[in-house]
Amino acid sequence: MEWLAAQGLLLAVELGIGLICSVIGLFFGHIILFDSIALGILAGAGCGQIFSLHPAFCLAIGVGVFLLLLLLQNTRVGFWIIGGLLTLAYALFFSALAYSFSHQDPIWGWVVFGLSLLLIGGLHLHARNKA
Repeated sequence: MEWLAAQGLLLAVELGIGLICSVIGLFFGHIILFDSIALGILAGAGCGQIFSLHPAFCLAIGVGVFLLLLLLQNTRVGFWIIGGLLTLAYALFFSALAYSFSHQDPIWGWVVFGLSLLLIGGLHLHARNKA
């Protein structure tokens, strides 16, 4: 019986690692698609929490936001506006994490902000040139 429980636990850990690797691969390989999916999920979940809408409406809003962002990021102006804002948002998020984890050391916050701005901006430009 213990062997069966251990195998189940091992399977759960393997599935978790696989899911995490898939999300990281999507982030680095197809950041425009990742942005659209992430913001669609946030919009769908947010409308349910903030406006208490029916889950079916929230699902429709999430899918609509996903499709709209995917369409807009494939235009020249939409890419620069949305990609630029999301690059800045990611850089601020990562720098806030670094600032928090380094016991409020501002140097780590600024260094991580600059590096993540370059990395995420490069990922957006690479995804734009691939498309």
